[in-house]
Amino acid sequence: MRIERVRSILGVWAPMAIGFFIIVTSINFYFTAKLEGGFLVGQLESWRLVCSAGAFFVGGVLILSTYGRYTKTKEARQEASTPKPSVLPPEATPRQAPEDDREHQANDL
Repeated sequence: MRIERVRSILGVWAPMAIGFFIIVTSINFYFTAKLEGGFLVGQLESWRLVCSAGAFFVGGVLILSTYGRYTKTKEARQEASTPKPSVLPPEATPRQAPEDDREHQANDL
């Protein structure tokens, strides 16, 4: 029981928390970064958006891939826990031959 909890924390929730932290940090960096340095300020301003977007992308991919793996594992566990129905042969139903139908129709007239 404990091993499953540790495995779910380390395999699912920790990567999602790290991805969320990366996203929050990238948004914070974009809005609060103070670029000082004289003549390089104009050149570094455009890189702030690029770095923030890259970090946001990495965090998003980390969260989405972890969530996808989590849902796939959850579905596999549900399938494994439910018993598979046994396949029974279909029951043989008596069927009349076409000739028998013609005879009955001729007698009814």
